[in-house]
Amino acid sequence: MRTLNMSNDKGRNAEVHYVNHKIKSSYTFVDFSGQPIVNKKYIKSTSKFDLDSLVESYGSIEAVAEEIISGDPEIDMEVTGQFLQNSSRVYVNEDENIVYRIKKTEKVYDHLGELKEEREYVQKKSNINGEIPIRWTGKHIPKESFFRKFVSMHTYRITHDSGLKYDFLFDMATKLSEQNAMMLIAGGEQGNQPLIMQDSGKPYRAFLEGRVKGEQYLLLMHLTNMELKPIPQQTEKTEE
Repeated sequence: MRTLNMSNDKGRNAEVHYVNHKIKSSYTFVDFSGQPIVNKKYIKSTSKFDLDSLVESYGSIEAVAEEIISGDPEIDMEVTGQFLQNSSRVYVNEDENIVYRIKKTEKVYDHLGELKEEREYVQKKSNINGEIPIRWTGKHIPKESFFRKFVSMHTYRITHDSGLKYDFLFDMATKLSEQNAMMLIAGGEQGNQPLIMQDSGKPYRAFLEGRVKGEQYLLLMHLTNMELKPIPQQTEKTEE
């Protein structure tokens, strides 16, 4: 199980576990024979059979069209349709050749999708399970407001592995449930940094949600890096 170092409102911390929170669907997709449908990756084509390569081989787009009518020059009979078991990501250049030295940049966009800044990429290290625990900031937001304002990209369930940690997390969930609110948690010494779940991972703002039923609790951590904002309305200019 994956772990994170978390503190509560009293400044006491504990190492707890987090797992993906997935709700099982009551629906099952099957084929005509009643067998469950399984998603698989397969090879659609290779770079030697894409449009640019075919145009280079036959001289013009018109010639490629004629060849497609009379045959199947766009299909690699040796590999097209083969299923992929294990694959790795590689970087290619404009000529679709593998490159081994790359320079990464980070692009920042505003809420209108326009590029604000392009800067050198800096590898970020995970900050959820170090010496400095994740802070209980005390900044609350009503649940209804949270789901209207933010897009929850990932949701994790925080769990215990001992009686003491049960009391630790149950107390958190109870306080949040009573307030019917989400609470911002953050990393860093000042408790103002987004959470980075793994090395080279994306930074996320994190919010805790608590639910309690009797002696049972559910403590959820919602990660978001997308905030919903209204599009500014353009005012019409009137001529005097």
